[in-house]
Amino acid sequence: MSAPPLDGPIRALLAEDNPGDVLLIREALTLAGLEFHLDVMQDGEQISNFIDKIDEEGLPRPHVVLLDLNLPRRTGDEILLKMRQSPEWTGVPVVVVTSSNSPHDRDRAARLGANHYFRKPADYEEFMRLGAVVRSVICPPGEESAE
Repeated sequence: MSAPPLDGPIRALLAEDNPGDVLLIREALTLAGLEFHLDVMQDGEQISNFIDKIDEEGLPRPHVVLLDLNLPRRTGDEILLKMRQSPEWTGVPVVVVTSSNSPHDRDRAARLGANHYFRKPADYEEFMRLGAVVRSVICPPGEESAE
């Protein structure tokens, strides 16, 4: 199953428990000129249940998932593995958005199927680059979204 088609605002799913980071992520997407609807899940259990609901009910999948690795109740690694094991989530790009700069975490995220690894920088301008990263995984170079 391929990624869901872009037919209006981007449906983005964000797994993030830090309200300040949620605000920065919204701002980065806005500054990148992306029209989006952002569903925010604050812990791994919420996002796990959301995955199950889409699997069971065939609801529309998000165009992109922004996933923190350090979530309460279930880790980002567990969530990424669950998504990649589900046929309903095949083709949905996942951007890991984390404070970890560990090579081990980067390698594990790549092995589990993350499309991009974005380390949360302390610098505002650097953080705003996340919008361009999201744009690149949703619409890779050479592919244009239908408008």
